[in-house]
Order: sequence, then C-alpha cells, then structure tokens
Amino acid sequence: MRALQSLSSRLVVYWVFFSMLAFFTIPATVLLPLASLGIDDVGYVRLEGHTVKRARTLLAHALRRTPDGAAYIEMTDDLRNYKARNPGFRYAAFDATSGAVLEGSSRELVDDFNGALSRLEILGATFHIPGDPNVDSRGSVRMVRTPAGRFGTIVYGAQFHWDDLLFWLYYYPTTANIIAYIPLCATLSLVAFVVVRKNLKPLRASAATIAEIDLDSLDRRVSTAGLPSEIVPFVDAVNAALARVNEGVARQRRFIANSAHELRTPVAILRTRLEKLDEALIKQELKRDAQRIQTILEQLLVLAQVEERGTAAPMPELDLGETALAVTADYTPIALSNGRRISFEPPPHPVVAKGYKWAVESVVTNLLENAVRAEPAGGMVVIRVTADGVVEVEDHGEGVEEAHRQTIFEPFWRKSDATPGTGLGLAIAKELMEKLHGRIWIEETPRGGATFKLAFATAEPG
Repeated sequence: MRALQSLSSRLVVYWVFFSMLAFFTIPATVLLPLASLGIDDVGYVRLEGHTVKRARTLLAHALRRTPDGAAYIEMTDDLRNYKARNPGFRYAAFDATSGAVLEGSSRELVDDFNGALSRLEILGATFHIPGDPNVDSRGSVRMVRTPAGRFGTIVYGAQFHWDDLLFWLYYYPTTANIIAYIPLCATLSLVAFVVVRKNLKPLRASAATIAEIDLDSLDRRVSTAGLPSEIVPFVDAVNAALARVNEGVARQRRFIANSAHELRTPVAILRTRLEKLDEALIKQELKRDAQRIQTILEQLLVLAQVEERGTAAPMPELDLGETALAVTADYTPIALSNGRRISFEPPPHPVVAKGYKWAVESVVTNLLENAVRAEPAGGMVVIRVTADGVVEVEDHGEGVEEAHRQTIFEPFWRKSDATPGTGLGLAIAKELMEKLHGRIWIEETPRGGATFKLAFATAEPG
C-alpha cells in the first residue's frame, strides 16, 4: 500500500478503476438514455433494439440436437417464460451451412424473410418487418456458435424490460470489448502518470529548497513559480510559517544577546568586589565561579554576534597560533593563582585559519578554563596548535568516559549533580564551532586525562 502514497500512482489506480466502471456500464449510462430518447442511430434502434441480445442468447441456449444429429429448438423454461412476458416475441433458427430452418422455429417469421435466408449468408443484422403495427419492434439476425454447432438465429418482437439492463451489463464485458479497453486504459494511464510527474517536478524542487533551510537561513523563501495552482496555497503557508519562525528566533537571539550584555556589568562589579576581599580559600573559589559566569556570558555574546552576521558571509582570516598564544597569555595568571601551569606549543609555521578572532578566542578560553579546572593541583595544561589548523587543549585529570564523549556537548549536561558549572559552556562552544564551519571533539590524553580538539577551516594558500 506504500506505493499508493504517490499521487501519480493514486491517479493511475483511480483512473483504471473509474474508467473500467464507466466503460463497462456504457449500456446503462450512454446507450440506454440515447435509445430511450430516440437519439441512438438517429432513432432507428430504440430500446427494443437493445433487448434482442438477451432474446438471442436465450434462443442460442435452447438449440439442441437429436441422437441422430438433427438440430431443433427446445422450448426451455427460460424461453417459455420470456415468450410469456413478450406476447409478440417470435424466434427462428437455421443451419449455417444448408440454410434449413430448425424445428421449433416460428414459420411466420421465416416466411417474412421471403426466402432471403437461402440466398445470403447473414452474419448479423437488425431489422423491422414492414406492416408491423408496433413501429418500435426490432429483430435481429446473427450467426452464433453453440455447443450444438453454428447456427443462424432470428428473434423479433421482444419488448424492453428493466431487468434486460442487468442482463445487458452482465454480458457487456465481452472479449472484444475487453481487448478494446486495455490499450485505451494503458495509454491514458501512462499519460496521467507522465503529466502528474512533470507537473509535480517544481514541487520536488521546492522540497529540496525547504530541506536546505535551517536556523541560519530562515530568511529564505520557497518560490511558487511553475507550481500547480492547487499547491500554491500550501507553499504560501510554508513561507508564512518560516517568516513566523524567523521572527521568533530573531526575538530569542536579541533577548539572549541583550541579557548577556546586561549581565556583564554586575559580573564585573562582582569580580571587583571579590578582589577587595582578604586572601582566603573561599575567595579563590568565588573568583573561579565569577570567571566561569563571565566566560559563558562572553560566549553567548559572541554566538549572538556570529548569528547576526550569518554564516553565508565570507569570514576573515586570522593567525591561529597568535590567537591561541594571546588566550594562553591572558589566562596564565589565573591558572597560576589556582596552582596550575600552562604550556604553549606553537605550530611549526604560521597557520592561517578562517574565523572571527573574538569567536575563536571565546571557544579556546572556554576549553582552557575547563582544562585548568580538571588539571590536578601542581599540574600543567598543554595548549598546542598543529600545522593543519587544529588547536589541542590537553589536561591530565580524570578524563571523559567513552560513553560521555558525545553527550558532554549537550546543553546542561553534567557528569553528576556534584559537578560544578551550568553545563552550557561546551554546548555553546560546539555551536560556535559549527557556525565557524569547524568542529570540536574529545580524545583521551595518552597519560590520562582529556584532550579537546578544535579543527578550523584553513585558508587556501595564496
């Protein structure tokens, strides 16, 4: 049934069903109305002309042969009942070879042909006997094949009854009619299939456009050019939905950016007041907490700026080694005050990467802060820039289990409730890297610990 989900398949199936229904009910839907109105054959056939098939069939079923081979018409129950319903009904049959009239035939009907049967091979004809007071009476002459042999049959004077229509419909799907219907049905089914596929081609192009739209391209719209008029309202509704989503996302981004910006001031005041406190263990812990809050706020601001500029615009180039070194220099005093050291390993040659400097600094700062927090007291965090544009931040702490190396980048993820932090830093870092067309992942440090890696798109050599 899955194939019927296709519009072209449905159309073909519906066409076959309803065309078959229409074709094989032509006697009831076309011929009967035309005959009753006197339109069929310019008023010549009438309803009585259409009922002769039933009479001829009853006569053919009544043809018999005696043991010595003589053919005759037997008065069957069906024939007797039919004659009772049609007082003017007469019938006759003759041998197809010799023309001899069979026993049981109406002599009067045979005589009305005035000897023509012996001179002509009549394959089929509809006739009216001149002088018959019923001007609508019709007869039929036709050669038929029966189990008793091939005979000519003559019927005349049958009257139309409504149950003749059921008989007519039952016998209408003849071999000839079916053979005539099959090529017609196949041709028109193929035409329907091709027309639907061709006219839905613009819709497939629209679907491809929609599939490319994400949060960074919500301003794109689906073109209605070339679409069937029945599909245009649907595409217009999709475009309207995209506009509403784009407006909602823009409001959320503005809210996040404004909130992060407004929070910078109280965080800065908090850090200033912490500096005035007397040296104590609680002071160092509060300073680290304030630093984490400030880092997340800075990342949110950077993310908002990148989203505002869009990823479609070309990004500037930067010296990755110099940028990482600047972050290391800025954070070294904080690390030293917490009893950790930082080692910087520059690349063998300058590495030019694509990205916004403030965005790269924000991500590296987040990883460096996490590494310093994970590094055991007295240990050394290593930050390394490779020749192929990868920044590695290596610590020697507990490390990250294999099962958590993907979920650690999910928003609000924390290893346990006892783990400090909000679980937002790495999620924001991952989103920033995606905006910069880069990626972030985690590996195990050879001597134990975790190594976070940032891969940036490097600039093409000039």
